[in-house]
Amino acid sequence: MTKTEHRVDEPNEDMEDDVNEDWSAEEDLEGVSYVCEDCDYRWEESGMDEVEGNIVCPMCGSINVTQL
Repeated sequence: MTKTEHRVDEPNEDMEDDVNEDWSAEEDLEGVSYVCEDCDYRWEESGMDEVEGNIVCPMCGSINVTQL
């Protein structure tokens, strides 16, 4: 194998750097979907209302919410 060839099972460091530079936690939270198990209301929101660490349904106020 020559110096310019990469084995398939060896990670390409340049590719890893590109992925890490482009990723941010804020972008990952955008587009997160939730559903209320009590009223079946569905919504997407990055800034969530929380009560004692629980997500609150904006429609009925229930904390019985699941992230999709």
